Amino acid sequence: MRNISQSQINLFRSCPYAYALRYLYKKEGIWWDPSIIEVGSRVHDAIDIYYKQYYKTDCNEEDIKNIVYGILRNKWDTSLSAEYLKKAYDCICHFSSFAYNNICRGNLEKPLTEVKIYSDGLMGIIDYVDLVNKKVIDFKTNTRAGISYENKMQAVMYKILVKDKFGIDVPYFTFQYLYPDEVRVVKYNEEVMKVRQDIDMYVNKIKEAWKTKTFPKEP
Repeated sequence: MRNISQSQINLFRSCPYAYALRYLYKKEGIWWDPSIIEVGSRVHDAIDIYYKQYYKTDCNEEDIKNIVYGILRNKWDTSLSAEYLKKAYDCICHFSSFAYNNICRGNLEKPLTEVKIYSDGLMGIIDYVDLVNKKVIDFKTNTRAGISYENKMQAVMYKILVKDKFGIDVPYFTFQYLYPDEVRVVKYNEEVMKVRQDIDMYVNKIKEAWKTKTFPKEP
């Protein structure tokens, strides 16, 4: 059995059988529409490449937007609609404002992006880690700027992983919503112990399900 991620836990919580279809039998549900994640995944890829290859502190906001949009176009699947490209472009515009105001103007050290961490049976891919300022961000491209239970679990799990890998206690976890018309910031640092207990509980349930190959349907 692989290391367990927050998305795996949330799928198992919703329906253990759906979890088995995806992770045991390698099936995708008939309800899945790959276009749903295209905007987010392309934007995340472009932002990651920007930080890894083009990061510099003397950029202005328009420079950042042009650089990242160029990356986006190079990675864009031309079979996708212009509407999706427009949504992705909006995300890039709002990201450039965030990058300029929060990173470049502060002349900070280069942040870590798309950080893959495996620790104690858990795993996560964290969008943005600023070790100097103890800041962890997950970029979101959907319209629901709030804290769902899934967001809480993601925040706590990523705080655990950053602590294990870098020895840093993150004071709070930040979600940056880049779309559709503004950057919305949601900070989270509540119910950490309760959510951590839930993570441990579901990790144990998933491990037991793998041992017994028992994945009940719970629609």
